Amino acid sequence: MTQRRPHPASWIVWSLLTAVSGGLYALIARVSSRFEYTQPFIDRPIPVMVALLGAAFAVYLLASLIAARWAPSRGQLGMIAGAALLYRLILLPTPPIQEVDIYRYLWDGIVVSQGINPFRFPPQAVREARLDAVRDPRLASLVQVRDADPPVQTLLARIHYAELPSVYPPVSQAVFAAAAWMAPTQASIAQRILILKIWLLGFDLATGALVLILLRETGRPLGMFVLYAWCPLVLKEFSNSGHLDVIAVFLTTLAMWLAVRSAVCGRGRAGGEARDTRREPDSSVGRRGRYALAGGFVLALAVGAKLYPIWLFPLFAALVLRHLGWKWLFASSGMFLATAIFVLWPLLPEVPHREPSPPQASSPAATQPASASAASVDPSRGLRTFLTRWEMNDFLFMIAMENVKPIDLQQAGREPWFSVVPQAPREALIGPLAGWFAGDRWQASFVVVRLASLLAALAIAMWCIRRAFLAADIGVWLESAFLTLAWFWFLSPTLNPWYWTWVLPLLALARSRVWWWMSGVVLVYYLRFWFIYQFPNSPVAGTPYAGAAFFDYIVSWCEFGPWLAWLILDHARQRVGSRRGGEKTGAASC
Repeated sequence: MTQRRPHPASWIVWSLLTAVSGGLYALIARVSSRFEYTQPFIDRPIPVMVALLGAAFAVYLLASLIAARWAPSRGQLGMIAGAALLYRLILLPTPPIQEVDIYRYLWDGIVVSQGINPFRFPPQAVREARLDAVRDPRLASLVQVRDADPPVQTLLARIHYAELPSVYPPVSQAVFAAAAWMAPTQASIAQRILILKIWLLGFDLATGALVLILLRETGRPLGMFVLYAWCPLVLKEFSNSGHLDVIAVFLTTLAMWLAVRSAVCGRGRAGGEARDTRREPDSSVGRRGRYALAGGFVLALAVGAKLYPIWLFPLFAALVLRHLGWKWLFASSGMFLATAIFVLWPLLPEVPHREPSPPQASSPAATQPASASAASVDPSRGLRTFLTRWEMNDFLFMIAMENVKPIDLQQAGREPWFSVVPQAPREALIGPLAGWFAGDRWQASFVVVRLASLLAALAIAMWCIRRAFLAADIGVWLESAFLTLAWFWFLSPTLNPWYWTWVLPLLALARSRVWWWMSGVVLVYYLRFWFIYQFPNSPVAGTPYAGAAFFDYIVSWCEFGPWLAWLILDHARQRVGSRRGGEKTGAASC
């Protein structure tokens, strides 16, 4: 990417961009008070908030384009970094906007701080249990915490899907517990949220620093740091909503940097060509090998924070094999697997054991509710439910799902307009498989489409591995990591906006700038709640669809359709351009 020197008026431009962005985030912070948990849903100004975030995204996009064209000076980079910190501090004390996940984080932290596995007891079991009817000492301990602290009772009441145990892996649970240990006795919910968000802010800032380091290591323009630092999606989802994904984002980015160091340590910033380790000094190979071991360890911790980084392990292994050989591949892979098994162990079911049957007698314990006596559940139940049933804000997955599941499962008179496959082939595919799912044809349909989407994501990942393995530039490897995660996200059934943050530290390495737009496009997701609140049962805009159905079948096409068409056209344009460039190069060489 060719950049010009800073324009004489660049200080004025960056000052204006900084001031306008700061004003927008101040407005967002002010409007956020109308999203307090106790505010009625129908009164929440969701369109106003989406418009403000959209305006912030427009400024961010302009700043990114300017940074790509004119290299900011060192002083201007300092201004960009300082403004990024200021924007985060503005949003840090604000209530989560249209989010409730943080209440589960807080409860999980309290559970872990009591020395109890958060995957054993669903919050609903603790909410409903009576202390005099509980036999399990672990559940009794949680009931005592509930009864001794009124804010904890309020916290429990705000947890969604309370019938399920936690889905958040153990490394994230450790951060929740650290925040819980720091909270004073009888701390309010707002205080607990702020303490946890301060922890998450540390991971966010560390990620930003790593983005700068990666840009320098790969010889990319440092000004592209703004793509992460000023991204409204990052600011909203981490500083305001406090999503745990920032933990995995930091650890994944750190693993990527360690992998880069294992390939280019001592050989320049933008290197990456394979080297015969037999001709390299043992001290240099050993130093790079230690980076690879550390990368495997940190990547496993990232998987222990959020499972998605496991998709990058084959790419990581290919890099180690290419630059360090089989010895260090086995060593780093062993480190990854051993660490991943260790950190994910609490998610595994307990080995069943027999206990002596209590004497048959009439007592309060003998007549206790089932939820109190059998509250401990399979710790993988929550995660399994998420992986096999969750569907939200999807696009390609939704199109496939609505053309695979039997037509009679769709709401009569409100069938998706893009559902075109006849009933016969659907039944031919799903009918025989439904028996494996106790006759649940919807579940069978979901699993079929899920497997198809995973196979498509795997094919893309394999292409990325081959591409990265053959390339000399380490930046191509990082871009391949970006594409692997980006397509895995886009093909999945759950396109939550904060999941897109998984790829944002690597966004500057993406060849197509069309990817930049996704950080703004995905914010449309929040309008889904507005349609649900305002049109729960009445059709919208002359369509047969109400509320969520209108968003899913109409708005989501406006959200993702134009963007996907643009990405395809841009890819075709690049292919044509690369072929012409190859022909010219070939003619010149002849």
